[in-house]
Amino acid sequence: MNKNNYTKIAKQLKVLADSKRLKIINLLSNSEMCASEILKAFRVSQPTLSHDMKALVDGKFVIARREGQKTFYMLNPDTIFDIQTALGDICNEDL
Repeated sequence: MNKNNYTKIAKQLKVLADSKRLKIINLLSNSEMCASEILKAFRVSQPTLSHDMKALVDGKFVIARREGQKTFYMLNPDTIFDIQTALGDICNEDL
């Protein structure tokens, strides 16, 4: 694995280095949800949730789609699989 891959993985893991974001990922692993449903599940302000959702979307862990005035979020299984695979590769790599 080259240095650029390590940098990319480190940036992705930084997005996940927040307990709220991990809880959001867990919540979205069950089904797609709109922002208001996610907000009800957490005791955070709307701006805080928006900040966390933006980080998860920018990190490609979550996919957002608009439907009218609502934004729906779903887990991006490709990114989850890629990060799991990359971590496995790192653990099995000879340095």
